[in-house]
Amino acid sequence: MKSIEELKSWARDRLKWFGQSAFRISSSDQVIFIDPFRVPATWGPADLILITHPHPDHYDRRAVSALRQSNTVAVLPASCAEPGQRGMAPGQTETINKVRITAVASYNLRRHSHPKSGGWLGFLIEIDGVRLYHAGDTDPIPEMADLRPDIALLPVGGGPTMDWRAAALSAQPLKATLSIPMHFNFLLGGRKAGERFCHLAGQGSLILEKERGNAHHVSDR
Repeated sequence: MKSIEELKSWARDRLKWFGQSAFRISSSDQVIFIDPFRVPATWGPADLILITHPHPDHYDRRAVSALRQSNTVAVLPASCAEPGQRGMAPGQTETINKVRITAVASYNLRRHSHPKSGGWLGFLIEIDGVRLYHAGDTDPIPEMADLRPDIALLPVGGGPTMDWRAAALSAQPLKATLSIPMHFNFLLGGRKAGERFCHLAGQGSLILEKERGNAHHVSDR
């Protein structure tokens, strides 16, 4: 098991955050994007694209098209997957391009923005010996309990997702070693939401700086 400091180093080196819930994960032979909202094509191409749900700030069709190459695999919830895309349902596990992926339910408990009936997703991804959990747009839900990710990417902006207080508390039953806030400082949450989350979550948390502009050189390909 990696220490918190080792995971922070891995995250700073291998994770790029583009705001909202958009991330790029890189290894020596894989580039994975999750919800690549407004991600420039110069950060691609992608080997694997994971979409948590069809809202346009998560499923940016223009960005997905620009990042794809002929052998890119795009994974969406089975409820909204289209021809040429791979659908997954909550609880399903697949190995895609040597990456083990488990689909985890993602939904609201009392609001209607993200209904459980939609079958929308978070993803537990195993890459480079790291278990990384992207929660999608969700409240704290029973399906999070005991996932034990090394790194959890958690929405903190409030409104259609949990806020920074609920996110910090959710890291406890989740049993995440390191938690990273997302889905703030755009429309909802404000730029302080991430800082408040980390203040409450303590040492086992990290804010990633938002990437700006194009990738002029990507050294991990």
